Amino acid sequence: MHRKFVMSVFIFLFVLKGEAQQSWTMEQLIEKAVVNYPATKQKDYVRSLGKVNEKSIQQNEYPQVSITGQATYQSEVTKFDFPGIEGPKPDNYNIGLDLRYPLTEFDILKSKKELEQQKTELNIHQIDADLQRVREQVTTIYGNILLQKENRRILLVRISDLQSQKKKIESAVANGALLKTNQLVLESEILSTEQKIADIDGTIEGLVQQLSLLTGLTIASDSEFVLPAAEIVLSKTVRPELQVFQSQLTLLTMQDKLLKKENRAKLYVFGQGFYGRPGYNFLNNNFRVYGTAGIGINWNINNMATQKTKQKAIEINKQIVQQQQSAFELNLQSALVQKQTEITKYQTIISKDNEIVNKRKEILKVASSQLQNGAITSTEYITELNAENAAELNLLLHQVQRALAKVQYNTLAGY
Repeated sequence: MHRKFVMSVFIFLFVLKGEAQQSWTMEQLIEKAVVNYPATKQKDYVRSLGKVNEKSIQQNEYPQVSITGQATYQSEVTKFDFPGIEGPKPDNYNIGLDLRYPLTEFDILKSKKELEQQKTELNIHQIDADLQRVREQVTTIYGNILLQKENRRILLVRISDLQSQKKKIESAVANGALLKTNQLVLESEILSTEQKIADIDGTIEGLVQQLSLLTGLTIASDSEFVLPAAEIVLSKTVRPELQVFQSQLTLLTMQDKLLKKENRAKLYVFGQGFYGRPGYNFLNNNFRVYGTAGIGINWNINNMATQKTKQKAIEINKQIVQQQQSAFELNLQSALVQKQTEITKYQTIISKDNEIVNKRKEILKVASSQLQNGAITSTEYITELNAENAAELNLLLHQVQRALAKVQYNTLAGY
């Protein structure tokens, strides 16, 4: 009964530990990092600012009304020497409204609103480009953690094997069958391996802290990091930087069209209403309401001279953006080809790694038997153990590197 109780407690604690251990996938952490990145929250502000600017432009569709007023005193006025006719007075007053309503601005205002929407879209794409760098950063850190953990796992197996051999050697040393130095060599190698594990633990801790900072999560260094099972995507690239270049070109084209519209003649109606004196009839000195209304045209000829210069500047900026896009696409294609070559290389290497590991395991099995029978020393055994560990480590590392290379290929392509 007591034994069953102890076993039940042991199983409960084991299950509890398994449930408590964190497990993370690369996709989870990338998603968390994107959500946690400050620029992500900035998107809402960019959209809100764009709406405010559009509303400000829309207000120009309404009549422009201004209040004017003045009071003046003239040092001299026109005098009349006619009976019953009073000449102008030197003090004049008026206050009124000036109204102007453009008739040809609606197309321009529409283009300005579309231009503002394009600016907002460009800013969003630029934020997405920043987030792409965050994705790449998380991918790199996650990959380094996987490599370090695989290395640590091999070293733990190594310690287990060394300790197993040490127990057998201790018995042989106690019986006088082997020299004490064989035991000391194994003990020294165990300490050296533990030292390497401690160094790896420190590296993992630092990498995990970086992930915690990027994602805003509390990630334990002993968490399980799942090896991604990704397959490369061979469709077209969807990098946000390409959308940035396209948005920049669209924005420049819209600016060119708006420039042409703004340099056209502008037609408007206007009206002015005042209260004061003397008004338009300067012979009437009574305070009264008076005004005028009409239609007008305005065409700034000087703009025609500067339009070609501005259009040339826009065209040069287009060429600059196109060259930047071409350079980016060339570098991207080069990186994708390099990464695809890397994936193929790992596939070839892994097939050889499997053969090497199998042969090294056979050699180590023989060396273990020879050590126990005193045919070889501990130093010679450790040499074979190192070779077998190195072969296993190479296999695991190359498997991880192949998986990461596939993820990195997809990330480079924008997926």
